[in-house]
Amino acid sequence: MELSLSNSSSLRFPQNDFLSLHNYSRPGSFHTFSNKKLASKSISLWRPLIWRQPRLLRLKAQTSTESNASGDKHGDDDFIVEDVPHLTDFLPDLPSYTNPLKKSQAYAIVKKTFVSPEDMVAKEIIVQKDSPRGIHFRRAGPREKVFFTPEEVRACIVTCGGLCPGINTVIREIVCGLKNMYGVDDVLGIQGGYSGFYSKNTLNLTTKVVNDIHKRGGTFLQTSRGGHDTKKIVDNIQDRGINQVYIIGGDGTQKGAAAIYKEVEKRGIKVAVAGIPKTIDNDIAVIDKSFGFDTAVEEAQRAINAAHVEAESVQNGVGIVKLMGRYSGFIAMLATLGNRDVGF
Repeated sequence: MELSLSNSSSLRFPQNDFLSLHNYSRPGSFHTFSNKKLASKSISLWRPLIWRQPRLLRLKAQTSTESNASGDKHGDDDFIVEDVPHLTDFLPDLPSYTNPLKKSQAYAIVKKTFVSPEDMVAKEIIVQKDSPRGIHFRRAGPREKVFFTPEEVRACIVTCGGLCPGINTVIREIVCGLKNMYGVDDVLGIQGGYSGFYSKNTLNLTTKVVNDIHKRGGTFLQTSRGGHDTKKIVDNIQDRGINQVYIIGGDGTQKGAAAIYKEVEKRGIKVAVAGIPKTIDNDIAVIDKSFGFDTAVEEAQRAINAAHVEAESVQNGVGIVKLMGRYSGFIAMLATLGNRDVGF
């Protein structure tokens, strides 16, 4: 069986075989597949695709089946999985524990409490019969098994890069979620971005400390650009006994998160790195809305309304409002849909 991996996170397999994807042990290597049908198939080398979204890992392979030998390039069940790395990729023997949510009264009334590791979400809802099923993402949500006990967790939160509406809300929800849902008491706030890991003090974050920060703008933890020294950051993570790192930021910040993960993997330490993408452009695949997007659309309409008033005040007046969006025009589109006095 041929196998070649790159720094991308695309896996291409027939639908019937994707349940065995969890058998791989770490980036760059595969264990024997439990699915004998899959093991007999050829996995050929693909060049990594360019993917703009912040990714921690890209891995791409394609299976070729007998049904495709007749000249059909893609089988009806062909699909790609965009995946992210996991602690068990480099710590395959890590013990797991029952999720504390199993004891939660709030979750007890939910018919299906946990998300299966094999659950996928399709990027494209509509596909053609003879086309590949396209890109899929592993579904987010609470799993039945976790890899930390509440008592051993020491988490930290850091915000980096530019400001975005809702950062403080995200900080608050992480702290409250860890405490109220998972029973974690030890949460640190890293001040001043990445450099704060080794140049500034930390804050002890409790539900009382973050109680009303969602009512403020900016970031409660402060932010900065640059200052990313991967080895110093991971040294500090180890020295402080941190084992869960929550990183809130945009493209550059998530590249830094990927570097931290790679250093953690290199050292073989039990540290989970979670990147929380920060963009008001709403240009992240699959998710309905990125935080800050609603506020951006609301503020855009204020400018549109002002321009409309001025344009109507003169004969043949035209008002032009330019809205941001690095690679997408969702702010302009939604602001236009919300205000029928403008053209798009």
